[in-house]
Amino acid sequence: MQTAAQGGISFIWWIFLAFMIVMIWLPARSQKKQEQERMTKVNALQKGDSVVLASGIVGTVAGFKDNAIEVKVAENMKLTVLKTAIVGFGSEKLTAQNEGGAK
Repeated sequence: MQTAAQGGISFIWWIFLAFMIVMIWLPARSQKKQEQERMTKVNALQKGDSVVLASGIVGTVAGFKDNAIEVKVAENMKLTVLKTAIVGFGSEKLTAQNEGGAK
């Protein structure tokens, strides 16, 4: 009778271990997929596209370098940022509102 109880506890530990592995694996997989989608969008950027930087700055793409992008944030101001600094992609309306509010 004691061996049956130990076998049941062992089975519960295996289920618990499998559950923990799944709970760790699923979010990691999701995060990797989101990062791949973001990098695909970053690599597809063109001049004039609106972007949001990690610092919260909104601007438009003005040019490209090796692994960096020039972002126009004001009339005579361009920032050179790494592609990894781009965290969002704004719309033209957002850029127009931002420029209108800055004047």
